[in-house]
Amino acid sequence: MKSEKFVEAIKASRDLIKSGRYTAWLCSQIRCEWHGKCFECVMIHRTKKRHLPECLQPIIRERIADLAKTCEMGITDERPRKEHWDYLYKVAPPKKE
Repeated sequence: MKSEKFVEAIKASRDLIKSGRYTAWLCSQIRCEWHGKCFECVMIHRTKKRHLPECLQPIIRERIADLAKTCEMGITDERPRKEHWDYLYKVAPPKKE
């Protein structure tokens, strides 16, 4: 990448952040104790290496869907459901800071 293109890409990113258009969380796991704490959430997901944070999944899903069909594979949704969160907070509630 040329320096000029790099500068333009950074300026576009700065403008996007300033616009405030994309500030809503895409994660539906609103009961998760890391909901809205994006840095911590991504750090946990990177460490566990099990799956991507929910907010990043649509990016990958779109690109993998066609490939999965070609390989005759299905895409499954393994996100935690309400009963998972209910059970978690029953047996291991988050500690108050």
